[in-house]
Amino acid sequence: MKRRSFLAALSALTLASCARDEKRAPRYDARECPFCTTRKGICTYCNGTKKCTFCNGKGRRKVVVPDLPEQNIKQSSYEEACPYCDGKGVCRYCGGKGICWACDGTGRIESWDFCSKAKGLEGK
Repeated sequence: MKRRSFLAALSALTLASCARDEKRAPRYDARECPFCTTRKGICTYCNGTKKCTFCNGKGRRKVVVPDLPEQNIKQSSYEEACPYCDGKGVCRYCGGKGICWACDGTGRIESWDFCSKAKGLEGK
C-alpha cells in the first residue's frame, strides 16, 4: 500500500512540474533578416566599414602567379584594378552604404522579393 501511494505522489509531482508556463521568447522569427543575423542591419560582408573586402578599400589588388617549374612558369606578380569593386574601393554587396542589402538596415524583412530588388527587377 505504501508503495502505491508513493508512486501516485511521485507521478503527481512529475506532472505538476511539467505543467509550468513557458516564458522564453520564440526561437524563430519569420521576419528576421537571414543575412545580418550577427549584427542587425549591418552589412555582413564589410562589417559596416563600407570598404571592398577584396582590395581592402584601395581599388587595386596584387595578383601573384605561383611558381610552376613543370610548365616553365616562374613566380611573378602584378597589380590590377580590383575587379570586384571596379576600382572604386567600396563594398560591392552594400554599395558603400554599410547597411544590409536585403533589409535596408532594419534587421527585418518586410517583403521576401529582396532578390529581385537587388537585381533591379522590382516593379517589372
